[in-house]
Amino acid sequence: MKRFLGFALVLAISAGCAAVPPQHVGVLDTFGKVHDETWAPGLHAWAPWLGVHRINCRTLQEEEQTTTPTGEGLLVGLDVSVVYHANPDKAAEIFSRYGGLAGIEANVLQPEFRSTIRDVTAGFNAVDLYSGRRQEVSASMLNELRKRLEGRGITVEAVLLRNVKMPKQVSDAVEMKLAADQKAQQMEFVLRKEKSEAERKRIEAGGIADFQRIVTAGITPGLLTWKGIEATEKLSESTNSKFIVIGGRNGLPLILNP
Repeated sequence: MKRFLGFALVLAISAGCAAVPPQHVGVLDTFGKVHDETWAPGLHAWAPWLGVHRINCRTLQEEEQTTTPTGEGLLVGLDVSVVYHANPDKAAEIFSRYGGLAGIEANVLQPEFRSTIRDVTAGFNAVDLYSGRRQEVSASMLNELRKRLEGRGITVEAVLLRNVKMPKQVSDAVEMKLAADQKAQQMEFVLRKEKSEAERKRIEAGGIADFQRIVTAGITPGLLTWKGIEATEKLSESTNSKFIVIGGRNGLPLILNP
């Protein structure tokens, strides 16, 4: 009885508390047997025979710098990142199967990530990685990696295609193509502008021609004679000396200064 009490006293003295950090899950095992129950972040009562393994469930990032072939067989340098986190409800499985987060990263995530990069880029041309299709390439990598890691205890949040190192001959060709496209767009703008200006001038000329046609149609010999007579009457009222000959050329009065 005394021995039992002494053993219990030793256990009570040696028992204490164990802390689980924020955004971690505490996985428990007793002499190698992993418990189904896990600890949430916080302070927990702990016994000496109870192993506590803390699994990081924060959002993490893994970078990969690799050289991979494209659809046309060119080798392209890629700098790609994967953003992920361990699923809290799979923490016990991650520890029991892979020995913890580091084990699943080294044996599952990294190999699958590298394989995904090679398989996806093989379906695109080099210019696709350098142009507006970069988002499509990233989305394809994300979907493929999620399929491969489904049920493994890791959630992939994003795949970021950060840097592309093209072969020099390809980058030169792409830059020339982009410059040619810009020049073609500029020329198209100039042509549209000139076409608009030509249309404006055509409309303006048509308006002037219509005006002249209307005015000309209204000018008759009788109207011209009448206007000449009116002008003659106004001139005759002035005090300046002059000779006015009625019945001049075309029937209009002639005004002669002395």
